[in-house]
Amino acid sequence: MTYSYERFLNGMALRTKDQITLNDIGYETIELYHEEMDERFFTEKEWSTLPEVCMVTAISYFTSTNVEYLMMDVFDETYKEHLKTIWIKNGELEPEND
Repeated sequence: MTYSYERFLNGMALRTKDQITLNDIGYETIELYHEEMDERFFTEKEWSTLPEVCMVTAISYFTSTNVEYLMMDVFDETYKEHLKTIWIKNGELEPEND
């Protein structure tokens, strides 16, 4: 299993030349009910199959040029399953490429 911070650091290596360490990032993990999730980040099929409660780990970083990246990992805690990784750059959804 790949941990969220590993997924974030690997994804950021594709997006910036900044040398990022764990001390450079902000992160939190929260529990969200289905109705609290933002459906814009999911396909119709993904949205319809989301569990009632998800754990979301959010990790953020500002690059040396003031670009903000946010990665959110969505997990189904009941089945210990990673459901989706969402990348946002300066408030806009980024295409999945990693």
